[in-house]
This record gives sequence, structure tokens and C-alpha cells, in this order.
Amino acid sequence: MQQPTQPARTDEVTIKELMAKLKSAWKYLLSKWIRIFLVGLLGASLGFFYAMLTPIKYVSRMTFVVEESKGVGGGLSALAGQFGFDLGGGGGGGVFAGDNILLFLRSENLCRETLLTPYDDSGKVTLADRYAEVRKFKKGWANSKKVGPINFAKYATGPMPRLEDSLMQVIIRKNLLMTDLSVAKPDKKASFIQVAVSTRDERLSALFTERLVKIATLKYVESKTKVKAANVALLQRRADSLAALLNDKTFRAASSQQVLVDVNPALKTAPISAEISTREKSMIGTIFAEVVKNLEIAKSILSQETPAIQMVDQSTFPLERVKASKLKALLIWGILFGFLYVFYLIASKWIKSQL
Repeated sequence: MQQPTQPARTDEVTIKELMAKLKSAWKYLLSKWIRIFLVGLLGASLGFFYAMLTPIKYVSRMTFVVEESKGVGGGLSALAGQFGFDLGGGGGGGVFAGDNILLFLRSENLCRETLLTPYDDSGKVTLADRYAEVRKFKKGWANSKKVGPINFAKYATGPMPRLEDSLMQVIIRKNLLMTDLSVAKPDKKASFIQVAVSTRDERLSALFTERLVKIATLKYVESKTKVKAANVALLQRRADSLAALLNDKTFRAASSQQVLVDVNPALKTAPISAEISTREKSMIGTIFAEVVKNLEIAKSILSQETPAIQMVDQSTFPLERVKASKLKALLIWGILFGFLYVFYLIASKWIKSQL
């Protein structure tokens, strides 16, 4: 006898069942509205007090652009090629190529060098000392038996002990780079670079921004012109030594010519010394002229390859003050706490239904 077929069971949820579950969850949340409100009120209170206790920060911004020569063409390039010089402006990679300069401005070594510059005219306080002071680090270090009083100014120009070095790393890695220093391009299509620093001291923000950009740009120009500047210096030394030698040979040639006035015409070897001096003078003069020509070409190359750092915008006193908004913190924290508590209620109800 054939058994009647049973309809196949399915785990699919119909729209009607889904609406019923949503309605049930809504009624459940409405029954807990007082608790949700109180939790949200607690979060809003915490957000309000957090914003009230957050210290004011001063923001210093500096925007600059690097203007580089695209190369020197025409007759000068061809002339330089005859003497083994390359005027080219060809690209190539490097620390400052492309967006690498953004990473360089946030490098730990550059920040360390900037922090070790003096904060005042006395030189007894560095930017690192002032930064640690306004962030209340120095007070905590002084009260610690393992650390004690710290003064970074003692090691501004020399090697730093292990303890001070580790504290400097904490300042840079966990505070300055994570929260206080920002390096970016305001417009991706443009080559403008903006450096922004926000600290709890107005003078500290301005000094750090200015010196960070100054040190970075000096290193940038040096890296771009180091080889060509060395060539100019070498040619300049050669030109100076040849000029001195040429002057000496000129006086000797004149002296040899003077001796010929009173010499016996019967002596055939008498004019030889004067002839040698004149020939040496002529040779040195020719070499000197070529070296001076090469020197002028090298100087032209150096001038063309030296990039120009153009400051576009810089913050002035008084700096922008940044303070956490109490109203915004109240709303965000209140909504966040309320949402998290709603999620907790729904999750706990679903787990109970499954059990």
C-alpha cells in the first residue's frame, strides 16, 4: 500500500514570519526603553565629561611645494656632453621620489632630529623636553623609581643613553606619529605638501612644524645636489691651483727673458731656458682655460639641478585652537552606548530562544 507523501520541510523564512519576528523584537525593545534610555544617558554623560576634560590643542600648518628643473636642453646640454657631464633631469627613484617624501617627513630619525632642537634661546630645553612636559610625561618619570628626572637637552649633540633613547622612541612612535603629526597632500592631483602638528603648547606646535620642514628640505636639496656640488668643488680647487702655478710660470718666463738681454749672443744654449719657461706657461694657460670652462659648465649644471622649495602657506599666531565639542561628544557617545545595549538585548534574547 502506498504511503501518503509528506510535504518537504524547509528552513526558509517567509516574509510573513520575518515581519512577525521583527514585530516581536520591536515590542521587546519597547518594553526595555527605560533601560535603553538610561544606558544612552550614561554614555552621553561620559562623552560630555570626556570632552570637558580633553585639553586644548594648537594646530600649526605649513604647505610647500618642491619646484624641480625638468632638465636643461639645447646647446648647453650638447656642450656639457663633450666634457663628460650629464645635464639630464632624468627621473629615477630615491628617498624623495614621488610620494616618498610624505613618508620621509614622518620618519623617526627626522622627528628625533627636530625634537632635539632648542625650545628657547638658552638651549637648556629642547622641543622633546617641552613636549614631555606638556603631556605630563616628565611628572610621571620623575615619580618613577626606575626612570627619575629626564633632560633630553644634555644629549642634543651626542649619543643618547639607553633609557633616554627608549623614552624618546615612546614619544615619537606612540604619541607624535600616531596623534600629533599629519603629513598629506591636500589635493592628490597637485604637488602641494601640507604638514600639520597639533600639541598642547602653541609655541611648540609652531617651532616643530617650521623646523621639521626646514630640516627635511635641506636634506632634500643636499641629496639632489651632492654629487654635482662635489664636482664643482673639485674643479674649483684645480682652477685655483692652476691659477697659482700659471702666475708663478709667468714671473719665471719674464725673468728668463730679462736674462737674455745681457747674455753673450755667441752662447747658443742661452735662450733654451727662456723657451722652456714660455712653453710651460703656454701649456698651463691652455689647461687653466679648459678647467675654467668645465667649472662654469659644472656651476650651470648645479644651478639647474638645485630644486627650489616654495612655501605656499604657513600658520601664524594665534594658532588654531582645537577643543573637543561637548555637544558632539554627548550625542555620539549617547547613541553609541544605546546602540550597543540594544545589540546586547537582541543577542541575549536570541541566545535564550535557541537554548
